[in-house]
Amino acid sequence: MVQLGISAFYHDSAAAIIVNGEVVAAAEEERFTGIKHDHSFPINSIKWCLSKAGKSIYNINEVHWYETPEKKDDRVRTTFAKKPFRTFFLNRKYKKSKKSQNPKDILESMGYTGKVYYHDHHYSHAAFAYFTSNYSDSAILTVDGVGEWETTTISHGRGSKIEKKISIDFPNSLGMLYSTITAYLGFKPNEGEYKVMGLAPYGDYNVYYSKLLSVFENTSNKYTINQKYFTWEYSDRVMFNERLCRLLELPPRLPEDKLTQNHKDLAAALQKVYEHQFLKLVKTAKNITGSENLCLGGGCAYNGVANVLAYKYFKSVFIPFAPSDAGSAIGACLNSHTKVSPYLGPEYTDSYVKKQLTKYKNKIMSFKLSDEKLFSTVAELLIAQNIIAWFQGRMEFGARALGNRSILASPRDPKMRERLNYVIKKREGFRPFAPSVIEDKASLFFDMKESVPHMNQVVRAKVNFLPAATHIDGTCRVQTVTKDQNLRYYKLIEEIGRQSKIPVVLNTSFNLKDQTITISPDQAIQRFINSDINYLVINNFLIKKI
Repeated sequence: MVQLGISAFYHDSAAAIIVNGEVVAAAEEERFTGIKHDHSFPINSIKWCLSKAGKSIYNINEVHWYETPEKKDDRVRTTFAKKPFRTFFLNRKYKKSKKSQNPKDILESMGYTGKVYYHDHHYSHAAFAYFTSNYSDSAILTVDGVGEWETTTISHGRGSKIEKKISIDFPNSLGMLYSTITAYLGFKPNEGEYKVMGLAPYGDYNVYYSKLLSVFENTSNKYTINQKYFTWEYSDRVMFNERLCRLLELPPRLPEDKLTQNHKDLAAALQKVYEHQFLKLVKTAKNITGSENLCLGGGCAYNGVANVLAYKYFKSVFIPFAPSDAGSAIGACLNSHTKVSPYLGPEYTDSYVKKQLTKYKNKIMSFKLSDEKLFSTVAELLIAQNIIAWFQGRMEFGARALGNRSILASPRDPKMRERLNYVIKKREGFRPFAPSVIEDKASLFFDMKESVPHMNQVVRAKVNFLPAATHIDGTCRVQTVTKDQNLRYYKLIEEIGRQSKIPVVLNTSFNLKDQTITISPDQAIQRFINSDINYLVINNFLIKKI
């Protein structure tokens, strides 16, 4: 049985190939096009996945689409009907795009003539979270901007069945609210939310908390959002109106404007309001299911600060490596538990890498080292405060670099975060970085409930000697690493620990400003040459500039 899973046409388009229940390959379209959060039909991802699996389009038995177009169409048409004059041009635009975005038509043009199975958007989120967990019984909470109608669901996973218990529909959406204030603060929605999370600890949430919370009306287990402040139902450009400006008594920030304390305070209030509503949903999930375990899905499951709060009601919490729409390309295909690694993308042989290195022989020098020598040398360089781009094995799937397409540095120098933000990544100085740590040593440095393999929980640091990887509020978005998860990355961190007594390394994604995560050796070399990164490692090749 060969299945093709697809997500597309909103953001983070992706494709996955599942053969006899095993996820063989998966990739996001943005990695091939270079367009961040690319929403287009993932033709490049599909072609690569098929090639990796040794299949053609004619070998596919089933295609699984991550949402149900008819339900989505019903939501859009119903919403437009509320304000037909204000949405006249939007309606025309939607009808035009709908014709070109029919999954079956596109697939037929590629040669696939079989059946396309459509799944509810939030079911795809729930399935990816639950069926990739180790739980046979779990509450499942999914939260995002919007699927077809649903923006939030609570389900109960037992065995191979997922039973939905509660749903909240558009326009009531925690995800949309977070994106709206992201835009209000001058950042790009569906991309800048990470920036707002990083900015929040610099603010005082009390300044805007009560005002922002006043847009909600709560029942015992659901919420509604007063739409008089928002334009979600009739605009695709601006997400808020002047009423929100009057409520907050703060002008919207333009992207080029300086960040003030008021902006930091608003970011803090948004995060606190999100946590308040999120925790209510978590409590409801516990009360409805009675389970000791919780799976989180949907784009909002990237909110690592809020995720940790779930331990108030659950003993164990699982968040998959790609909880947003990209992961739904996999989730749409799953109907039973399966072990899935996040390392599902392209990898490259030494002979291929050597050919790419030859192209740049006038700009770089390379040395091929044994494993033992490589790990020892790189550990020494990192401890000496060098910044190293680390390119190994198969590319990660999802928004987090988990040790195969990473920029690594020492977490011990307080100036390293500034150096990485301003000189290497060329981004805002308030953005935090994540520490990777050997799992069985993690509790020595971080206050953790359980392992965090996918870097999706923010926990408190127990020590004060990791300043570059510790945020202003004393927290870290930690990643625990095991031999089974990523052997080469584990060995490197183990060697760092052997040499320094601290088996922790600062890890951020291998990309520069406005770039997608590095996919190929050629791209890695070019980015290395055009940056202030000190060394590049591809497979066992240690590379430096001439």
